[in-house]
Amino acid sequence: MKPAFRVYGEVRGLSPAAWAALAPECPLESAQYQDGRLAFEHEAGWVDAEGFLEELARALSPDGAGHADIIDNDAWTITRFTLTPGKAMSQQFGIDDVLENTKGEGNL
Repeated sequence: MKPAFRVYGEVRGLSPAAWAALAPECPLESAQYQDGRLAFEHEAGWVDAEGFLEELARALSPDGAGHADIIDNDAWTITRFTLTPGKAMSQQFGIDDVLENTKGEGNL
């Protein structure tokens, strides 16, 4: 059975000092920081991933950027985030709507 709540993403342009300040508050199961890049994922119950993504966006350097997907299996939605310095923009889709666009790709 898949976890009810999943988060996958990465950001680039995060200083070591910014990550050191954010790391103690990171609610995600896994987060690996190296050379200004943070890769993260979470596969468990609900956490405040949106709040954390907003904090990440505020901490990005001027040339930083990132993205993340939050998948809520209970609500059957995926929320896609684009992170730029100071801003976390999101758009929500039904999972079926996203999967419909990939049907038949294996038959190419």
